[in-house]
Amino acid sequence: MLSSRIVSPETEERLSEKPPISQANETLINWSRGRFLEIAKSKTTFTNSYECRNLKPRFLTIGIPTVCRKRQQYVYTTLDSLLGGLSRGQRQEVFIVVYLADQNENCRRNTEQEIYKRYPLFVQTCLIRFLNPPSVDLFYPPLTDRQGQEKKVNWRTKQNLDFSFLLIQSQNLSSYYLQLEDDVIAVSWFYRNIKETLAQRVTDWVCMEFIELGFMGKLFHSSDLVSLAEMIVDWYQHTPADDTYIEFYKRRKQKSRILIQPTLFQHIGLHSSLDGRLQKLKDPYFESDIQNKVFVNSNPPANISTTMLIDYNHPPSHCYVGSRGYFLTLEPVEDGDVFSVQFLSLQNLYRIFVQTGLSSGKGTILQEGVLEFGGNFECRNKVFSNVLTFQKGVIDVIVNAKDVRCIQIRVIAPQDSVLMIKEITLFTT
Repeated sequence: MLSSRIVSPETEERLSEKPPISQANETLINWSRGRFLEIAKSKTTFTNSYECRNLKPRFLTIGIPTVCRKRQQYVYTTLDSLLGGLSRGQRQEVFIVVYLADQNENCRRNTEQEIYKRYPLFVQTCLIRFLNPPSVDLFYPPLTDRQGQEKKVNWRTKQNLDFSFLLIQSQNLSSYYLQLEDDVIAVSWFYRNIKETLAQRVTDWVCMEFIELGFMGKLFHSSDLVSLAEMIVDWYQHTPADDTYIEFYKRRKQKSRILIQPTLFQHIGLHSSLDGRLQKLKDPYFESDIQNKVFVNSNPPANISTTMLIDYNHPPSHCYVGSRGYFLTLEPVEDGDVFSVQFLSLQNLYRIFVQTGLSSGKGTILQEGVLEFGGNFECRNKVFSNVLTFQKGVIDVIVNAKDVRCIQIRVIAPQDSVLMIKEITLFTT
């Protein structure tokens, strides 16, 4: 599902032209811009102390700038979430670049050591790579200690330049680049969904978004990273990257926002990297309760089988047993695929509830399918007289079915996306 952001005329005017700059500051800005870009393009500051050897270009680079927060560090939760969503094979297709952007060297060193301690194998195989700021004087413009609004301006200035440096350093690592922040979580199928979305896009695009908020969850072609970084640097004192990337894709002839829904990432940070600032922002299109079932009900004991290719992180039993969990296929389903539940004894059913996808009509639903059930004869011969059709991926019906031996979900048309069966709940008399 795609969505467009409505931008006010005032914002359009602010984005279309650079704000006026006082003559007193013009020399400093031009000098710092040129100096910064020269250093960013000539200095490579990836850490090589962990004998990382597999540096061939990959499919996707995920960039995560991080600094030390006084109250709580979220970056480890972010990494846990991302790594948990990558299979062994997918880990060979991704770089996660952690940009240690804090100006305190001890903070950078401690964060790097802690990440290596938690994920030594992923660091050694180059899945996680560390990037440090150059040890060059005047890499940043003067950022003196200030208060109030001026403190926020300094924070935004450094954040913009950190984004730009990370983009430039990541330009040759992979085909695509995903910008994240150090206080987000991902759904477990985020990488597969990104690849499927890319495969389905037939029109030109500059930026695809997998979270509605800020400058995070934004996907770019790696070939565009330097141009985007240069625009962020051009406006680094006046405009947050949250707005600059919009102007960037508009100038590249992408007319409107491409927001993929439901979104794959959620912002979890409460304490901002700007000390003393609280951020309660939540993405409205993220399905945060994907593990929870609608009903807490004990289904009849049964044997479960399927012809669908299984994601073993989410096996078939997860949608049938317990109050949390779901079944997920590893590949898109085909016409004729079935998901079967064979009861250990005959059952009398009065209600059947089946939900596929994240919620009604959204996500990885069963686009075209039926639910069939019957007694011993029908189950053995696969000829069912009781057939219910899914509506927007959901079946919720009152039935008066006696002596039922099995139910099965049958796909009646191939679909492009993987299938999630979030819940099967049966009510018996």
